[in-house]
Formats: sequence, structure tokens, C-alpha cells
Amino acid sequence: MAYVFLTACRNEEAILDDFLSEFTEMAGLAGIAEQTTLYVVDDLSTDRSREILDRYARSSTTVTVHTIEVPTNFGNQGAMFYGLGRIQVAPDDVLITFDCDGEDDVREIPSILALGAKNPGKVVLIERGQRAESLVFKVFFRSYKILFRLLTRQRVVPNNFMLIPAQFVPVVQGSPLAAVHLAYAIAKLNPPHVVTTRNRRARYGGKTSQNLFMLMSHGMVGLMVFYEVVIAKLFALLFVLGALTFTLFGMAMAVSSSSFAAQRWLLGGAIAAGICAIGQFSLLLSSALALVFKLLVFTLGRMSGEQREERTRQAEAAPLERSGARAETLGRRAR
Repeated sequence: MAYVFLTACRNEEAILDDFLSEFTEMAGLAGIAEQTTLYVVDDLSTDRSREILDRYARSSTTVTVHTIEVPTNFGNQGAMFYGLGRIQVAPDDVLITFDCDGEDDVREIPSILALGAKNPGKVVLIERGQRAESLVFKVFFRSYKILFRLLTRQRVVPNNFMLIPAQFVPVVQGSPLAAVHLAYAIAKLNPPHVVTTRNRRARYGGKTSQNLFMLMSHGMVGLMVFYEVVIAKLFALLFVLGALTFTLFGMAMAVSSSSFAAQRWLLGGAIAAGICAIGQFSLLLSSALALVFKLLVFTLGRMSGEQREERTRQAEAAPLERSGARAETLGRRAR
């Protein structure tokens, strides 16, 4: 049995040394270093991230480290999914996915492995507990969790920090929506699972690379993974808001002109309901389009990468084929 770890990074030269050191220390203390393989997907970094990873892979005498190259910048979720298709997992192995920026606490990995061992054959989904964020961020994230549960009927809001038994890896590899949001796609597949909570640490260096808008955008696009129920519920709500708008507007027109205050309140309510309806439709449309574009970019990028790999294989095989043909020709002449 081996422990396979998968993470992704882009332009993380400032934190990679801290991450690799802490990860190696964790593996050593947990007694799993010799059974551990770490795959890091380099999401087309433009800094020294790849150099740091290659240097560590050459110098590490305990943990095996492999770097996976991507053909284009996929973003965190796309890079994780791309790497998922290029890792080696044996039938009795377990896969642990996580973020390498320090917010997913690698010191919790031994307890996650222990939980997985107590629940063989089950995915371990980890929900985020306390966060080292601002009050505004916490309020928005709490609101998003409520919205997520209402729209998707999912009990847990998972993230990249997960344990996946090897038998489920091919199933996840075959789910294209995992390129948009890996954890949500797994939750949608609904494999046998257990749920636990772990607190979110501060990022290495103390400064996150994402702002509130980026995280909200990521969350709303992720909701489209559950498009069957989410779109139906949002359209139902859109219909209610539209009906309310026309009802209030009709009532305002029906009210006697002498009841100016009532007419004003009804018109105000109609305008507010209309604005909500337009805003919701815009959010639904933009999220759906973002989902389509993410899948399109990932598909085109993967196809481009596969074509490049095929051309490289052909270029490497050509000298051997020419050499073989030359040897065959010389053999015929000798006979």
C-alpha cells in the first residue's frame, strides 16, 4: 500500500520551500515517507517554481516527488484534474489531494489517513472549519454555504483536501466536470464517504493569493457542477420574482391615484423584485457561460498537449525507425 499525494501550484516560489519541508517532515513523523509519492502539477509557472520542484526531487532521499507539466494554464481545478489523469495509483493505494499553499494543514494528514483506515473503501470529504480570514470573508463564506446546501441538496461543502481510495480514481478521471471543481464533482458522484472537519490555516507567508471576488466567482461556477438541480431551482425562483414584479406593478396601476403612498410602495416593491430577477438571471447566465468556457479551455488545452506529446514521440521514434530500416537494408545486401 502506498500513499499518493496530488497538489497544484502556479508561481509559488515564495512558499514552495516551506511547503516541501513541512510535507517531508510530516511524512517522516507519520512513518510513511518510504510509501509516499508526491505529485505537484506546475500550472505553467513563470517564476522559479519549476526549478525549486526539480531541485527538491533530485535531492530528496525520503519522499518521492514528481512534477507534472501542463500544456497551458488551466487554473487550480483544471490543473488538479489534469494531474489526476497522469498519476500512478495501484489498486490498494490511497490518493490524498490538497492545496500546497499552507491553508490545508499538512499536519492533519496522519489523522485523515487514520480516518480513512477506519473506513476502508470510503472517500474522506473534509469540510472547512474555522478560517484565518476577515469578518467580511467569513460572513460571505457562511452565506455561500447556506446557498450551496439549499440549491444542491448536498450536506457537505467539500474542498480540495480529500482522501480518495484507489478504486474511485478511474471514476473521477472520467468525470469532465472535475476540471471545473474537483471536490464538487466527487460530491456529485456520491461515492461511499465519511465527512470530517478541519480548520483552515493561514497561508505560508500569511498572505492569500486570492481575493473575495475570485473565491465568490469560483464558488458560483462550482455550483453549476450540480446544474440539473441548481438551474431548475434558480429558474423557479426567477419565475416567482417575475410574477411578483408584474403582480405588484399591476396592483400599483389598479390603486386609485389618490392613494399615492400605497402606489409608491407597490411600484418600489415591483422595481426591487425586477432588479432581483435581472440580477439572478445575469448571475445564472454568467455562471453557466463560465462553466462552458472552463470546460472548453481545458478540453482544447488537453488536446493541444496530447498532440504535442504525440509529435514528440514521433520525433523520438523517427531516428530509431531509420536506424532499423538501415540495418534491415544492410542485412538484405549482406545476404
